[in-house]
Amino acid sequence: MNNWVNKICEALIEGNFCKKVINKIDYTLSRICRKFVSINTPIKNNKIIFMTYQNDYVCNLKYIAEEIIRQKLPYDLVWAVEKKSNKKENFPINIRLVERNSVEFFKEAISAKIWIDNALNFAYENLPKKKEQILINTWHGSMGLKRIGQNDNKNEKWVKNALRCNKDTDYCISDSDFETNVYRETYWKDTPILKYGHPRNDILINISQEQYTKIKNKVYNKLNIIPGKKIVLYAPTFRDNNTIDCYNIDYQRLIEVLKLKFGGEWLVLVRHHFHLWNSLNARESINNIENVIKATDYDDMQELMLIADIGITDYSSWICDFVLTKKPGFIFATDLEEYNNERGLYYSLETTPFPIAKNNNELINNIMCFDEKIYEEKRKKFLLDRGCFETGQASKKVVEKIKKIIGEVSK
Repeated sequence: MNNWVNKICEALIEGNFCKKVINKIDYTLSRICRKFVSINTPIKNNKIIFMTYQNDYVCNLKYIAEEIIRQKLPYDLVWAVEKKSNKKENFPINIRLVERNSVEFFKEAISAKIWIDNALNFAYENLPKKKEQILINTWHGSMGLKRIGQNDNKNEKWVKNALRCNKDTDYCISDSDFETNVYRETYWKDTPILKYGHPRNDILINISQEQYTKIKNKVYNKLNIIPGKKIVLYAPTFRDNNTIDCYNIDYQRLIEVLKLKFGGEWLVLVRHHFHLWNSLNARESINNIENVIKATDYDDMQELMLIADIGITDYSSWICDFVLTKKPGFIFATDLEEYNNERGLYYSLETTPFPIAKNNNELINNIMCFDEKIYEEKRKKFLLDRGCFETGQASKKVVEKIKKIIGEVSK
């Protein structure tokens, strides 16, 4: 009792007591209204709504949508974005855009038969889900490194929404026995797992020369890349304290050693994590460096992986997708001990095929000593140990599942 009295007194002293009470009332009333409207809104059987944490046309959801469009299925496709005016050029005309957290967004969501998410987006929006609605979570990780368990993530709000997401999720998409176990051990203990692979990885395994050329030209044009250059993609993950001190690669030494080891002229594409997209320090850290190109604003990570010749990261799970391309990957992790204490990894970096460096000298040495044959042996073992079942057909498999859920829809 005294604890509650103390909290009320503190709130009164800070002058935000009334604000907190009003916000609580507003939140409660809005939930009641949403629930009432949802119950009285019929579901449109052919409507699918997509939502990614990037609020863009990316990740697994992009490739599911493209397969639906390719098959010319008579579905109403809706995509939640931050601002429609800023995103239209990224989307096919077959997809309708709705601004996230708007009244229109709420109406679209409560009337959609299928929700498709790559994170905890629907949970964060606190949408009332009906029993007839199906939520498919594709997730955005892979055979990844960073731990996401309830005791690993320090963000209490994130954990709370993950627990709620578990209750609403009807299916999870997995690319490996490892990822399936992560689902089971964290927030999706009883959720049916669809062992299809990740739709976004189809282009890394199964792509025609025509498709490859089209994507390559798109990336080159958008990033003003000179044809004939070789590309190393450097895309580290974020730190909870948003520091950028750990991203201290010596780009010029890197370019020189790549030229010496592999030949050709090289460019570095630097893509920071979305948590740092608005960080002025992160952007300025690579200003005016010769042969270094900012790729943070490029929407599709998989397309960057496709055209890159070499990949470098620290603890980001994209490198576990990149391994499917059979191209060399390297780890540059200057704060390994600190990161282990902060978040923790599911398995030791030493069990991956990627040579590990804690500083620039070690990175240079790892590149110079790179052995393609040894790397390929370790790469195959890594995929085998993780129980990877990527086949390049994931998009088709997910769409087949969607067709079964929706059933026959008249045109």
